[in-house]
Amino acid sequence: MLLGYSPKPYRSREPFGQPPSSMISNAHVVVIDHAPELDRAASQAPSIVERRTISVRCSFELVVGDEEIADTPFASRCFYVLHSSN
Repeated sequence: MLLGYSPKPYRSREPFGQPPSSMISNAHVVVIDHAPELDRAASQAPSIVERRTISVRCSFELVVGDEEIADTPFASRCFYVLHSSN
């Protein structure tokens, strides 16, 4: 399962409802791609990565050197490859 975060503002409602949460719980491999400077990603990614039923296989950060996005939150990306512990 590949999980990418929308750049839309977080607002007051929960971005993940039950279906994505259960999909994450039932997936064998989950890849998360997010910009850590965006509110939604910063509020949700840690809770997924810290689940007891998932282990982190690898993670890496990427900084894009493109002048067009260098001063935006999109220039920094974080990836996690998670594996089901079940």
